[in-house]
Amino acid sequence: MRMAPFALVLSLVGTIAPALAQGCPGPGTFWKRDTLPVSPTGLTAVSVIQGMCEGESAGVVFEMPANMPVQRITQVVAPWGAALGVNGFQAALDVEVYDGVSFSGANVNMGTQVFSLSTQATANMQVQSHGLNVLDTSTYNIIVGAAPATGNPPVRRFAICFRCDLNFHPSGTCATGWPANFFTDNSQQPTFPFTCNNIITPQRTSIIEIAGQGWRDAALAQVTGIPLCPFYYSGVWCIRACSEDAFPAFYNTFANGCPSSLPTAQLISATLPRVGQTMFVIVNNMPVNLGLMLTGLSNVSSNLGPLPLNMTPFGINNCLLHVSPDFLTTLVGGGGSASYSLAIPNTNNVLGLQFYQQPFVFDPPLNAFGGALGNAAALQIGN
Repeated sequence: MRMAPFALVLSLVGTIAPALAQGCPGPGTFWKRDTLPVSPTGLTAVSVIQGMCEGESAGVVFEMPANMPVQRITQVVAPWGAALGVNGFQAALDVEVYDGVSFSGANVNMGTQVFSLSTQATANMQVQSHGLNVLDTSTYNIIVGAAPATGNPPVRRFAICFRCDLNFHPSGTCATGWPANFFTDNSQQPTFPFTCNNIITPQRTSIIEIAGQGWRDAALAQVTGIPLCPFYYSGVWCIRACSEDAFPAFYNTFANGCPSSLPTAQLISATLPRVGQTMFVIVNNMPVNLGLMLTGLSNVSSNLGPLPLNMTPFGINNCLLHVSPDFLTTLVGGGGSASYSLAIPNTNNVLGLQFYQQPFVFDPPLNAFGGALGNAAALQIGN
């Protein structure tokens, strides 16, 4: 990073399509630590940090609520601006996401890099001035919040970062500064006494990867012993993101079974499959209060053949098997229904695992096999 003063510009900060309508395009969580409006319009003052060189990175660290499920990043937003709000200056950025960020003074421990656009997609993000540039990341399965919490009190953190691979401004260089660069939300020039204002530039929020130093807290970073804040950096990067629950717990019927002497047996989820909890499922329409729960790893293949499989040759006439019968559990009921339970370990290792279930209810007079297969359901273990 070059010791170039930041540029305070009164400029039109518009969003680059697609627009940030209500923060995110769909349901989920909108992550933002800057003070600009969600969708800036009109004249909005920002600070372009001209000293950021090619190869260096800007990032914002976000803190997750203690009870928040693991998240999937669906969208990221990169600020790219120019002095006086001039439009049309372009750059190519890498997008990097880290999970498990912690701090030690000015040093930032970045944890695990869970995503790099250049590595995992062999691409970069094309941005231009002047505004908030949006990239849809919903197809990349970027997971954050899985790393253990750190600190006292313990906090789960992740960072959304942008590395400037190429800055196409025609007159900028690292030695002289880049008139088009990342910008922050700051709208105030430094005033006496010249100290870093913790309200304008809060610690453990904005981070910078400085050539030769590594990642540093922007509020505490120094170059050649000189603090960057407030003369060379001030404010919070206008870096934003959207996320959704990465592994939502669900239990959904996906195929119909066949009736016995009663209507087709149904699977009714009483509690969803969540980490550290017990899932309960009710099986109804049981003629003799006895049955089996078939639990499988697949709904497309089994050791009996491809699924769905017509069970007529096995004596269950005109009935389809929809799940691989990998695990069998006896169901003993009363009053025409039974309860099935599954204790789920309290570990993130099982998050996102999917299984398939279908009940078999005994009904001896019905057919040669003595029963029928009920409706089939798919489940996913979530938070």
